[in-house]
Amino acid sequence: MNSPDIERDEERVYESLQELTARVARLEAHLGLSMVQMPRAQPESTSPDESVQETESSEYEGSGLELGVGEFGLAWIGSGVLFLGIVFLMAYAQSHGHRVAASATGYIAAIGLYWLARLWKQNIPHLSRVMLGSSLLLLYYTTMRLGFFSAAPLIGNVYVSLMLLLLVCAFQLWIAIRRNSQQLAAIAIVLAVLSALLVDRTQISLPLVVISSVAATRLSITREWRHLLLLAMILAYAAHLLWLLSNPLVGHKPQAVSEHQYNIVYLFLYAAIFYWPALFSKKSSADDTYKIISVLLNSLGFSILIALAVLTHFQQIYSTVYLVVAAFLLLLAIVQWLNTRRQYTPAIYACFGYLALSIAIYGYAKAPTSFLWLSLQSLLVVSMALWFRSKTLVVMNSLIYASILVGYLTLSPSSNQVNFSFAIVALSSARVMNWQKERLALRTEMLRNVYLAIAFVMIFYALYRAVSGQYVTVSWTATAVMYFLLSYWLSSIKYRLMAISAILVTVVYLFLIDLAHLDPLFRVAAFILVGLMALAISLFYTRARSILSRGKT
Repeated sequence: MNSPDIERDEERVYESLQELTARVARLEAHLGLSMVQMPRAQPESTSPDESVQETESSEYEGSGLELGVGEFGLAWIGSGVLFLGIVFLMAYAQSHGHRVAASATGYIAAIGLYWLARLWKQNIPHLSRVMLGSSLLLLYYTTMRLGFFSAAPLIGNVYVSLMLLLLVCAFQLWIAIRRNSQQLAAIAIVLAVLSALLVDRTQISLPLVVISSVAATRLSITREWRHLLLLAMILAYAAHLLWLLSNPLVGHKPQAVSEHQYNIVYLFLYAAIFYWPALFSKKSSADDTYKIISVLLNSLGFSILIALAVLTHFQQIYSTVYLVVAAFLLLLAIVQWLNTRRQYTPAIYACFGYLALSIAIYGYAKAPTSFLWLSLQSLLVVSMALWFRSKTLVVMNSLIYASILVGYLTLSPSSNQVNFSFAIVALSSARVMNWQKERLALRTEMLRNVYLAIAFVMIFYALYRAVSGQYVTVSWTATAVMYFLLSYWLSSIKYRLMAISAILVTVVYLFLIDLAHLDPLFRVAAFILVGLMALAISLFYTRARSILSRGKT
């Protein structure tokens, strides 16, 4: 058969198929049926279950937010609403005198939620976790109502009630460890601290806070539950703050407690407990950030609560208290450095320690003598910064030093010893920072320049206060000579600039003050001395310029 005949046959077959398709379409329209599509050919490797999953995924494609809210959000909402419903039911039963029935309702509901959590543990894990948390909270709430927040409690002995609450907390912590759940452990620690506050007995409440802190710290180390440690710090210091305010949680009027009851000892225990995790160092940057946050939070909480305790009960011996605090924090800093060789975490403890030492010095020595020791303390801080290789400690010391200087100049009477001590300490600190700048990893001269500027001003101020008015110009000129000699000895341009600045300041003082007030003889001597000094410096720079010109040629 030739090709034209084949083409005619294909056209007739195509026309027949088109006519057949049209007839089938009219028949389906007449019967009210929809057009049936032929199924796609599936790969041989695709199973029926996989095809069902593909159909379901295509149905919810692009609905991630909807699925998240429906699956997880509604689980939490439903759990919370159900929990409140059970609580309201218990309150309703108790308000009608059915105290036993109310407690039984709570325990039965808690057991039921716990059973559901175990039933769904494998198939619906997220709902299982939600139900488990609700059951544990309901178990604690029901037990708490047996002895607390009830007009007619079933258990009248507060210690028996506390023991039951602690057993519930221990059970919750055991569940958290078995399930390796940081969230459940956090709930257990929160409820343990709450139980300590509910008992409202100082020598029971505060030790329970200590025990809860130890448990949280231990888990943060063994299980690497970082957020649990931060939560425990906040809870411990917040609970102690509530105690200092007479524990308004149980209905007392917020006011300072009448007796100290040695509560300050527990503050030291909190700080020591929360100190340990930072000793277990790792190399990851995330771990470094976490340790810095935990150390900073621990130092802040400890320092703030110590201040409140001192203001409340220890104002008469605050110097001794802060001396002990300083020794404690500096010891923590040294141990931290010896064990980890880190820069930031020991520096944080050291900064708070030296701040406490400053308060102690001020309390012991009083003004203005205290400012002499405070200025000398700066050298001690710089020495520790060199040992720790800590730029952070140097920066913080600069801020503390500047603050002490401002406080001295504005609040304290002038003292020649203190004036010269500030100047000498500033010069010494600047020299040490330049000498050990590689060890301190100082990339900038800003801090050194600040110390030199303070030394420059304080030397002029100290001499102005110390010598008679007729010798001020002479003493300032001698200072310029000293700076110039230092620049030659140390080969430092900074001291040459300070020498030039000293001459300029002296000249201004000479014309504005000495010209009008000095005796003629002293005036002549001052003018000659300053003039000769200025000419000598000018000759030095002329010679230096000529040497540089010959070197270029």
